[in-house]
Amino acid sequence: MDTEKKLPQDALPDVASGDSDLIPGGHVNELRRDFSIWSLGSLCLCLMATWEALTSVVAAALTNGGAPCLFYNYIISFLGTVAIAASLAEIASIYPTAGGKTGQYHWVAALAPKNQMLIASWFTGWISIGGQIVLTASAAFAAGLQFQALITLNNGNYTPERWQGMLFYWMILLYSAVVNIWGSRVLPHTNLASGILHIAGLTAIMIVLGVMAPKHDAHFVFAEVTNNSGWSNDGISWLVGLLSTVYPFLGYDAACHMAEEMPRPERNVPIAMLGSVLVNGILGFGYALMLLFSLGDLGELLESPTGFPFMQLFLNVTESKAGSTILILAVTFIAVAANAAGCTSTSRTFWAFARDSATPFPEYFAHVNTSLQIPVRSVVLVTAAQMLLGFIYLGNSTAFNAILSMAILGMYTSYLLPIVYMTFYGRRKLGVAQFGPFKLGNSLGPVVNIAAICWLLVAIVFSTFPTLQPVTPQNMNYAIVVMGGWLVTGVAFFFTSGRRRYSGPIID
Repeated sequence: MDTEKKLPQDALPDVASGDSDLIPGGHVNELRRDFSIWSLGSLCLCLMATWEALTSVVAAALTNGGAPCLFYNYIISFLGTVAIAASLAEIASIYPTAGGKTGQYHWVAALAPKNQMLIASWFTGWISIGGQIVLTASAAFAAGLQFQALITLNNGNYTPERWQGMLFYWMILLYSAVVNIWGSRVLPHTNLASGILHIAGLTAIMIVLGVMAPKHDAHFVFAEVTNNSGWSNDGISWLVGLLSTVYPFLGYDAACHMAEEMPRPERNVPIAMLGSVLVNGILGFGYALMLLFSLGDLGELLESPTGFPFMQLFLNVTESKAGSTILILAVTFIAVAANAAGCTSTSRTFWAFARDSATPFPEYFAHVNTSLQIPVRSVVLVTAAQMLLGFIYLGNSTAFNAILSMAILGMYTSYLLPIVYMTFYGRRKLGVAQFGPFKLGNSLGPVVNIAAICWLLVAIVFSTFPTLQPVTPQNMNYAIVVMGGWLVTGVAFFFTSGRRRYSGPIID
């Protein structure tokens, strides 16, 4: 493979500091190291975009349990996510640059028993890539439709068409591809600027809602449970609504996929992962409270011609199209930044997967442009795959919603596998000296790991449930169908040709 260079293990210099051109296992670092802890943390903040993503799930949560469903489920999801992020951060500190940027895939390979290593690591990588592609696409989809909805908001004569929404979606994807290929030198700076907008936009919206919006009472927010989902069992309805607060917390694993492009990854990757969850979680909690107290007439919001309740809320509160447009753009621009950041992370994941001969045409996709120091072919492939998802939305909106559910299934499954192997195998075989700077310890570690596993299983199961009853072809959750198709494709490739050349990732 002309883009991969390996040296004998006894010829490797000390790479513990993370500053060498070599990474553990013998790969030569071929990518730029432009990301500081601040720019990487901003990338994770914007890729998660917790408070922005929360604006799109208010209606679903209120349908399944009312305002208390969103409020209490947000707290549960936040605590569950902290347990997941802490578990993954500990592993990332042990294997900060273990062979590349695939994170979970390499971690499973390092932690699993030898007789399970190949198949477990390969499917972890395959599932992770699928989840990342869809998660990244969802940000572009939201941004594209919000741009279209802004036209509706400001022009009462405009009739939105689905094909126009797809073109807006494609526009965001092409922008992200261009920035990732030709604007890579400024990408860390744009991520940092987006992180500032992430906080400034939230501050502005909180002030506007706090000062100008009429408020519900505390009983509506904390105690007025309503079940309008059609589920006869309120507990199931509540758990289905629980997933409305899972999506805003996805994406913090982006830090581990950028490990080769930052100094001291064994320290900085855990800080970026756990820090982005804590910062986003705290900011999102304040936003959720303000939003719930400021909702006003929910029926009017759900019937908004824009298709986005939060847009109607901003318009109602400001009583100004210009003012509401400015607030909306703060949300939309962060979604654009999230797609660009996701393209960066996902393309690196796929490139590293190809570098380990784990993809179709690995030599081709493991190529790194020597002048740009960017895996251009992987960026193009990720962008093309996301563009194809637009056709699914064009034909059937419920099918695209199923793909969004697949993002939860894919990402959470890829989080689950390394934590399981760390809990039941890694802690028994790793010595104290093998742990990195971030460690949970022998007492706290297993407790946090088990809590993360339990939360992941609950979230994975209920992400497959339909939101409404009775189930119809229009409201059915097709995530199992989509996820099954992705897995079947992976099984077909792995057992027909992939396993013959895949020997596992190169790890230290």
